[in-house]
Amino acid sequence: MKEYLKVQLPAIALFGMSIALILLLVWLDGYRNGFVIGYGLLLVGLLAIGVFTIDYLANRSFYHYLKTGLSGRSAGYLARRVKKLLDDDHHHVQEQLAAIDAHHQTHIKFMNIWVHQMKTPVSVLELMAESSQIDPYDLLAETDRLKSGLATALNFVRLEDFEEDFLIESTSLLALIKQSIGEQKRNFIRHEIYPKIKDEADFWITTDKKWLQILLFQLISNAIKYSNPKATVTFALDDANRSLTITDTGCGISAADLPRVFRPFYTGDNGRQRGEATGMGLYLVSLISQKLSITVTIASEVGQGTVLQLKFPES
Repeated sequence: MKEYLKVQLPAIALFGMSIALILLLVWLDGYRNGFVIGYGLLLVGLLAIGVFTIDYLANRSFYHYLKTGLSGRSAGYLARRVKKLLDDDHHHVQEQLAAIDAHHQTHIKFMNIWVHQMKTPVSVLELMAESSQIDPYDLLAETDRLKSGLATALNFVRLEDFEEDFLIESTSLLALIKQSIGEQKRNFIRHEIYPKIKDEADFWITTDKKWLQILLFQLISNAIKYSNPKATVTFALDDANRSLTITDTGCGISAADLPRVFRPFYTGDNGRQRGEATGMGLYLVSLISQKLSITVTIASEVGQGTVLQLKFPES
């Protein structure tokens, strides 16, 4: 009861002040019949007491919960409802905090791996600088590795503000593929891999060109990295199904690794054997594809190669 009175004290005070003001106006108007005034006050008072009593009885379990806490059947519906809402809010906040912490840990782990990966080209460049003979071919190879690593780190960070760096426009998919292949021309030549565009059945898509090129860059880099020399990477466009299929004849991915290739930091057997993988390339692809509403599917067989398909939404 005390908790209820504390909560309703402002309403009670306002009610009392209103009655006092009405009495003052009646008195100033010259009305002096005390019996009628007293009877009116009694009726108003009883009515007010009745209203507050009904309100208290309706919410008694809630105020009891505020005082003693909730205990099984002793608590009313309102108290249980409030507790459930509070528990749900608490659970939601805990989930958000856990997601933020996991995201933070992912950033830290990625930066640690990235810094470790970047030590190799930096060390090679340092040795080249100390050498009397510098091979321009090797120099370009190491600078390309540095640029690729820096681009991956930067793109991973920029995904945080994707909506601030997002521009939708209509573009030719074939033109984007040719541009992406051209950007990795040195990489293709260095690894003796041959890109091939099958049929060139072009179609137009509505997307963010820059982010799609970042996605294609990662896929092409992987196809080159895990292919054997003299192999071919094929790009097949299907305008009827609005899809792009990228096929390589590289080392392939084991059935055990395949379901996990889009997870962060997962390098699999191939990455562990080659020692250059960060496990973030395909994870970045999965994040970008979700943002662009592109469906990505992958199929692979060890020793035969990998087939990766992008299916684009209708414009």
